[in-house]
Amino acid sequence: MCNYNVAIDDAVMKDVRPTITEGMEEGAWVQLQVQTLFAKMAEDARNKKRNSLRLSQRLRGIGHAPKDFDYKKELEDRF
Repeated sequence: MCNYNVAIDDAVMKDVRPTITEGMEEGAWVQLQVQTLFAKMAEDARNKKRNSLRLSQRLRGIGHAPKDFDYKKELEDRF
């Protein structure tokens, strides 16, 4: 596990303090928030990687188009 020291503006903490779960230590609450944020960011990164793989797989299909396929005509017909 990585450990970091984090500084939080007192004014911001004052505004956030009422939302902290009752009976939970502030440090534990901040830890939970950071873990939740990082887990969401990691999931978003994994999804982005999965989506880009799907796109590259679709693009590879262009190489398998019929020999007489007219890409320019196909685009004209779409728009």
